[in-house]
Formats: sequence, C-alpha cells, structure tokens
Amino acid sequence: MTWQDAKDALARAELAIIPTGSFEQHGPHMTFEVDSARAYAFGKLLAERLYPRVVLAPPIAFGVSYHHMAFPGTITLRPDTFQSIVYDVVWSLREHGIQQFLLVNGHGGNKPSLDVTAVRLRHELGVRVAWSSFTMLASEVKKARVKSEVTGHACEGETSQALYLAPHVVKRERITRGATKGYPYKLLGKGNNSGIVVPFTFDEITDNGALGDATLASAELGKELIDAALGKAVEFLTDFMDKNAHARSRRGVKAIDA
Repeated sequence: MTWQDAKDALARAELAIIPTGSFEQHGPHMTFEVDSARAYAFGKLLAERLYPRVVLAPPIAFGVSYHHMAFPGTITLRPDTFQSIVYDVVWSLREHGIQQFLLVNGHGGNKPSLDVTAVRLRHELGVRVAWSSFTMLASEVKKARVKSEVTGHACEGETSQALYLAPHVVKRERITRGATKGYPYKLLGKGNNSGIVVPFTFDEITDNGALGDATLASAELGKELIDAALGKAVEFLTDFMDKNAHARSRRGVKAIDA
C-alpha cells in the first residue's frame, strides 16, 4: 500500500488484525521466521474472509524468546519491549481511526505479555481488543488428528501448519523427530497443565530444539487445522465487531458503515 491506499482502506475498516510472532529456532527443519510467517499468513486469510471490514497490519516479527537462546541465531525481545511495540502499533492505528483490534499470535512465549498489554490497551487507550493464539481454536481437530504424544514446537501440528501456510519456511529434507528429554521436574509433563509454572529453556527438554514427531506432518493436516481455526475466528470477529458497533450506536457515536 501507499498512504493513499491505506487512507481508503482505513476509512472502510472497523478493525485491524496485528500478527505477532518471533525470531527463534524451530528445530533442524524450520527457519527462524516460522511463528511470524504463520501468524501473518493466518491473518491474511482472516482478512480476506472479512474484507473490507478489517485491515491487516505488518507482522511484529520479534517476540519473547529467552527460552530458545541456547540455540544460535535466536533473537529475543524483553517482555516490556515487546509490550511497548504492540502498544505503539495499536496507538498508531488508533490515530488513523481504528478502534478495534485482534492480535493474532503465533508464539507461545508472547502469551503473558499479550495478556498484560491487552488490559492496558483497553483501559489506557479505550480501544476494544482481543488476542488469540489461533491454533488453539483448532483444538478439536488437533485432538482427533495429531498422533504425536508430545507437541508444542516444531512438532507435527506446527510443521503441518507451516507446510500449508508458509511452505518456504520448511526444509523438507531435514524434517525429523524431536530429540526430547522430558520436563526436568515432577508434575510438569504433557501439555504442561499441572497448575505449576516454571520457566525453563528448550535445551533442558530437547537436544535438537524440536518436540513431537514432525515426520507425521502434512500440508493436508495443516489445512484442516487452519480451516477449523479460521471458522471460529470469523465467527468471533463478526460477533465482536457487530456488538461493538451496536454499543457505539447506542452511545450516540456514528457506527462505521461496513
């Protein structure tokens, strides 16, 4: 876009989608941009389905990745740096008239920071904001179709998504199983849903930076996961925008005509 193109798009749009990712290792078979590329590609598909009601912002391509720093090449932001970047992007788009936002997150390490930032944006800037780690919207498909016992990083599910959304980030000839070692403490295991949170680094649980069995990955599985997530995301955003428009109208604020 040029600024003239952006002016026209922003005048029509009710909501901005902001992809957030990371620049971190993804095992022997995927490049550093996996999380950002997946988030951006998902955001693009979502924006296409909801055009012209939404606009897609460029991805925030660095995230909170301390836990991957043992693997050369990883670049991390401090949580407060990441939060400030997200905050400033939202502030900028608010200045151009956007009052609603969806943060499409592709990296687990960003979740605590997004929780904090979303609260600040709502109460400090007065915008309506939601965020989603979008693959969690496909949990039913994952449960039914993913065979690996351990998942979460450069695994069967994530590699499948990458093969479908951004195949350029996958080095197919290097796809391999994760060389996992297990979690270092009792009660921390599959899914890490024990109710106990311990910061750990990925070299403590895997020798090659990957989890699960990516040799089971396929673009077909990736499409199933993404289609399921897209369906729920479209349903949510339509409801989100409609109800916020109604609320603005009731307060006497002219709603944007979609």
